[in-house]
Amino acid sequence: MLNSAYGQGLNHLLNEESDKATEILIQMVEVDPDTIELHMALGSLFRRRGEVDRAIRVHQNIVARSRLSDGLREQATLELGRDFLRAGLLDRAEKLFVKLLDGGSHERETCQHLVDLYQQQKEWRRAIEFGQRLAEFDADAWRPRIAQYYCELAEMAMEAGEIDAASAEAGEALAQDRTCVRATLITARACQSRGDYQRALAVYAEVERQDPALLTEAMEAMRHCYMQLGELGHWQDYVEGLVTRHPRLVLSDSTLIEQRLQQLIDSQARYCCEKCGFSSKRLFWQCPGCRCWNSVKPIQADKVE
Repeated sequence: MLNSAYGQGLNHLLNEESDKATEILIQMVEVDPDTIELHMALGSLFRRRGEVDRAIRVHQNIVARSRLSDGLREQATLELGRDFLRAGLLDRAEKLFVKLLDGGSHERETCQHLVDLYQQQKEWRRAIEFGQRLAEFDADAWRPRIAQYYCELAEMAMEAGEIDAASAEAGEALAQDRTCVRATLITARACQSRGDYQRALAVYAEVERQDPALLTEAMEAMRHCYMQLGELGHWQDYVEGLVTRHPRLVLSDSTLIEQRLQQLIDSQARYCCEKCGFSSKRLFWQCPGCRCWNSVKPIQADKVE
């Protein structure tokens, strides 16, 4: 009887009759332990196909079974949490993931889902909390992401006029990732807001060490600082030094730096994601296309049309 029901369910599935296949599988009163994995695979298949309501029903049916090992119940709970996440039922997904963590199972996968969930909700403190746990597994991958979460908090503080708080958050970001250009720019902007133009210039200059490709993000602000200090001659010296060190980025003549900036502003696209090719006129620290952090870079001077 069991095999017959599964045969019917699979036949409906192969014939792309998802409704009939799902109903047969869910209506089965008893779930044999040997077929649990097939149930979960089918639920995951429905989720991937966008049939999230069916995936939820399948995985809820598994979790509700009385005769189920702890391992299988935890796996089914994880899949159900993924269903809720895909459906946008973030509160329900969060509860399941936290429950799994409290039970000490699937830590890495569950933390990953919680970080994604809190990132969607812009709950950056919570994202940092679970990102830190993931950094214990893979520091190189997660510390730069955590740095971006601190930068989000710093940007919020800057917008609120809380300059000291913004500096503190940017400092935390740099503690996570010394190459975080965004944190350096925020720190320099904070100095600039206080009128400490000399310090701001020193901080902006760090961008060249971190990622020369992003120097253009600091140029206008640096020029303004030199103007406030009455040192435009030093500005020209600095630009000439950049021309020598990075000819592909700032062109070959110090008088053309402003032309380059204007050319980039007027071009159809100033930035391009190295991961997915998304292009835009402004810099995104997280690519809107593929959602990767730190993947959007300025288009080089010799590639601007």
